[in-house]
Amino acid sequence: YCAHNPEVFSLIWKFSMCSAIGQSFIFYTVARFDPLVCSTVTTTRKIFSVLLSIIFKGHVVPMRGWGGLGLAIAGILSEVHNKVMGGHKKLHK
Repeated sequence: YCAHNPEVFSLIWKFSMCSAIGQSFIFYTVARFDPLVCSTVTTTRKIFSVLLSIIFKGHVVPMRGWGGLGLAIAGILSEVHNKVMGGHKKLHK
């Protein structure tokens, strides 16, 4: 395929560079903070990506899909709440 379509090499190179940069950010987030922060950031990014796709591209989402989005958002908010409340408990001891 690549021999017949040499223009694909520049696309492969761009994709590889974006992938390497993304992996570097993931490694930095896990090393600097912790895996929970990385998971929260990744899930939040995916939620916003889905919501923006729904809004700007007019995708139709069934009620089950909205329920799934609601659960994902509730999970993120729960993680943030627990992290904040855990920090307050440490301060007041």
